[in-house]
Amino acid sequence: MSVEVKGIKELERQLEAMYGQQRMKQLSDEALRPSAKIVANQIASNFQSFKDTGASIDEIHMDKPSFAPDGTRRVIIRWKGPKDRYRIIHLNEFGYNRNGKRITPAGFGAIARALRSSERSYRQSIIKHLRRGIT
Repeated sequence: MSVEVKGIKELERQLEAMYGQQRMKQLSDEALRPSAKIVANQIASNFQSFKDTGASIDEIHMDKPSFAPDGTRRVIIRWKGPKDRYRIIHLNEFGYNRNGKRITPAGFGAIARALRSSERSYRQSIIKHLRRGIT
C-alpha cells in the first residue's frame, strides 16, 4: 500500500484510514504515557536542586491520556497530593512580589527549563513508540 503525505493532517487521516480511529487512539496513548514520564522525571530532577521537604517532587502526578479542546491527545502533568503543592507551584515558577519587591525563588523557571531540556527526548520517545506500534 502506498501513501503520499502532504502534511500532518493528511498523514493522520491516512493512518486512521489504514488502522482505524480506535487503534490510532490506543497507539497514541501507548506513546504518550512513557514519553510524559520522561518530562515528569526531568521536572523532578530540576526540583532536586531546591527541595526542602520534597513535597513538590512527591506530588508530581500524571493524568491518563485525554482529549484536549482542540481534539489532540494529551497527558497533563500536575501536582496532586496531601500537601496541596499545586497552590504554590506557580509562585515558585514565576516568582512574586512582596511589599513591592520582586522575589525570585530558587526554583524560578524550573518547569520551563525541564520542558526545554526534555523536548528532544520526548519527541524521540513518541516517534519510537509510534513506529513500534505501526510496524
